[in-house]
Amino acid sequence: MRTSWYVAILLMFILSLAAVACGDDSNASTGEAATVEVNTAAQPAGDAVPAASTGKLSANDASIAELRAGFEAAGISNASKWAREVDEYRPYDLTDTGYSKLRGELAKYNPSPGVVDAIIAQLELP
Repeated sequence: MRTSWYVAILLMFILSLAAVACGDDSNASTGEAATVEVNTAAQPAGDAVPAASTGKLSANDASIAELRAGFEAAGISNASKWAREVDEYRPYDLTDTGYSKLRGELAKYNPSPGVVDAIIAQLELP
């Protein structure tokens, strides 16, 4: 008797999960697609300025993925490689506004003309 009670509870739980996973099909009869709103806006931490407001990426704080995406958007070839290199030589001195340390490190790879300048143009300190 007790086993059948547990089976009934388990079955109800599984059916509940299935109903939640399938969602509401009330729009299915009209052919309308269900929409879900997602807040994708990133919240800046502390006094940090989000890259979207300035158009530049933080040389010290942007993730490799953010750097890569910014470099790709700027049309810089081998964006993944350059993003890893920018990350590798962190942190950058806040007083080095010309990025002399980074320029020297990137020059070791013999980039095409203008590539280092294009990378630097995407960055800001802090």
